[in-house]
Amino acid sequence: MPHPTRIGRIVTRSVLLICLSVVFPLASIAKPWRGIVPLHSTRADVERLLGKSNIDRDIYDFPEERASITYSDGSQCEEGVPGRGNIPRGTVIKIYASLASCLKLSDILIPGKEYVQTHAVHTPTIYYEDREEGVLYETNDGIVGSISYFGSAEDEKRFSCGDYKYAAPVPTNPNPMRVEQYPFDSYGKISFEDATARLDNFVIQLLELNKEKFEYRAFIIAYAGRSAHIGEAQSVADCTKNYLVKVREANPDSIIAVDGGYRNEFIIELYIIPKDSYPPVLMPTVSPKKVQLLEGTFKPCQ
Repeated sequence: MPHPTRIGRIVTRSVLLICLSVVFPLASIAKPWRGIVPLHSTRADVERLLGKSNIDRDIYDFPEERASITYSDGSQCEEGVPGRGNIPRGTVIKIYASLASCLKLSDILIPGKEYVQTHAVHTPTIYYEDREEGVLYETNDGIVGSISYFGSAEDEKRFSCGDYKYAAPVPTNPNPMRVEQYPFDSYGKISFEDATARLDNFVIQLLELNKEKFEYRAFIIAYAGRSAHIGEAQSVADCTKNYLVKVREANPDSIIAVDGGYRNEFIIELYIIPKDSYPPVLMPTVSPKKVQLLEGTFKPCQ
């Protein structure tokens, strides 16, 4: 599964523009985009084909679309950090094109071709992803608002640093309609007393959703920081679940506590997801080899 932030972050949520009467030519959405192929083309190729950006931050304006091009910073793969890496600096890694005219989704999707569909959390937006070709369509009411281009499945595999892992086993026969990964709440190193106020809101929502029938699961994902005690993340996740079960009387089977790995700063992420849906994806950003292990006793819920 591709990096879930490709859905949540690479495709920036945008308001659909007012439809114009001009029909947007289908040829402009075909790969490669204007002669540029993600994970193959370089900044030099882009400037040869399009010239230098006519707006700041590598943005190009055309009558029918505005495109933002992202280049690799040359980051290398690191042990324990999934995602992409070892992409030469200056290589195009994604193109985000916001359309200025109406384009119907039905005119784009190829009959019989499989697309991964993902619902946004707080808007009616639905994303249709063609992983084989490396294209994602952001739609609203059947109208395409933007198109994102990234590497093909074959190219993504070439630069993979390791697969992302789910926070729990994928359910048998999962719901094919996925939900965008978006936490109910998140917080850093705060006192447990302050954390309980946020956890109370979290569990109230979970209990309400499961009032009639057990249909939702909660996930507590803890990421330790660059300086951490051994087992810190799992200890915090476990004691957080313990509070919800013993104090707030939540069903222990409805809550999953997970060690997500390491990030630059300690953080807890809370999710509520239908139990027949794909679980959240763990997204560590710091290699265990770069973590400073702290000595002394660690008390997770203080």
